[in-house]
Amino acid sequence: MRKLFFFFLIASLISSCTKTEDVYITGNVPPPDHTIDSSVMNIYVNKAYINLLGREPVGSEKPDGVAILRQNNFSDDNRKQFIATLFGKPEYVRNLYNVANNEYLRNTDSLEIEQQLFVFYNALSMPQYAAFFPMINFEVARLDTLKKALSNMYAGTMDYRGLLSRMTNNYFYDQINMGSENFVISTYQNFLFRYPSGSELAAGKIMVDGNTSTAFLKVGKSKYDYISIFFYTDDYYEGQVRFIFKKYLFREPTSGEIYFYANIYKTSNDYQELQKAIFSTSEYAGLH
Repeated sequence: MRKLFFFFLIASLISSCTKTEDVYITGNVPPPDHTIDSSVMNIYVNKAYINLLGREPVGSEKPDGVAILRQNNFSDDNRKQFIATLFGKPEYVRNLYNVANNEYLRNTDSLEIEQQLFVFYNALSMPQYAAFFPMINFEVARLDTLKKALSNMYAGTMDYRGLLSRMTNNYFYDQINMGSENFVISTYQNFLFRYPSGSELAAGKIMVDGNTSTAFLKVGKSKYDYISIFFYTDDYYEGQVRFIFKKYLFREPTSGEIYFYANIYKTSNDYQELQKAIFSTSEYAGLH
């Protein structure tokens, strides 16, 4: 019995001393990790198309999008690469316009713009309205710039910030938000998601009414000055982050998220960079 025990002890010691060497095969590529379910990618592609283009993917668009996302198992970089492909599609610009039009002009269509221009041009042909010609011509010019907004965006001569400026500086926006006080309040509520303080409202009204005042530490003396100042403030960048989070993630961003994403928009001066950053998050992708 002792001999048998001794034999197993020696075998155990010899076995424990055996050296194991790892074998490396050069050029070996591990198989792709398909831990992300295909349904998650399909839903993400579909949602991105609807939110950014206003339509669902057609033809090979969904499998093409999924192929991009599969390259590194639905990574953040893959998602950004996929989102970037949507910016080049013609529906992207149209959808930007439609969303802004719905939010701020209650879906005013081109026919309504043409009808109002007809009314103004007709008034300009009547001598009895001569005293109002300067005001009518002013409104015609503003409506004409609104009418050209979409074509200017397609041409690349106007960015999203410029579109929002035109959405607030026209006859229809003034009809929705009548008077200088309501106009100032509407800009704060529509774009900053808050009510102006008493001093902010008073200063804004003075400027919009054509008198020298200070808004956001900048001096101006017209509605045009107020709009130009407003859409270049840190508050505007933060407001756009809040808009995307509230509309597409259905929640308020944290203060850290506001700071982080607003800085992306401000430093790049490119609304697409802001969209790409948020629409590629794991939260939007449905990963948590």
